[in-house]
Amino acid sequence: MSSPDAVNDRLSFAWRRLKELEELTRDDEDLGGADPKERQQLIQEFFFHLLGAIEFLAQVVNTSKSLGIDMERVTINRVCNMLNAQDIPIKTTLEKLHPPTYNQQLPPDPYSDAGCHYRIVVYRNRVCHHGNNPFCFRAYIGSPNELPPTSLFLDPRYRNLGASKESAISELNRFYELVKAKCLQVLKML
Repeated sequence: MSSPDAVNDRLSFAWRRLKELEELTRDDEDLGGADPKERQQLIQEFFFHLLGAIEFLAQVVNTSKSLGIDMERVTINRVCNMLNAQDIPIKTTLEKLHPPTYNQQLPPDPYSDAGCHYRIVVYRNRVCHHGNNPFCFRAYIGSPNELPPTSLFLDPRYRNLGASKESAISELNRFYELVKAKCLQVLKML
């Protein structure tokens, strides 16, 4: 049985991995010089725990709202489908936290909240389940341009879409804050 503490623990674990990733960077947020295995382990654990918080949240909602879904079968979709009309705010927030990505295109604005949540799910799937490296490393000859030395690919399934214009570290921090805020919002509604 999950509790709000389990959600907060997963958020805490993700935060620790993020801080460890930050320690691997130089002052310019460049992860390119970090040990590739250590960098990959930390990014996998970051996304694993970040999405784990959402999955534990679904368990907490199932228990708190007495939905009766067997704990082995709890998913965001099942929980959302079982919530009643007065629980629309919970359902809406859960759907934002874990949008469908299979056969779905990257949202038009990958930097919007919807785009970030979509990308979080894609990164977790690609990084944790396929071992993909989500990072784009830029090397400059002469003066660097406006783009950061390390970014995330906008969609690691389709690298032809290019890389983010934001640094990987700043986006990972934003992803963490978005998930944390929505998880805490749902917990307050229970």
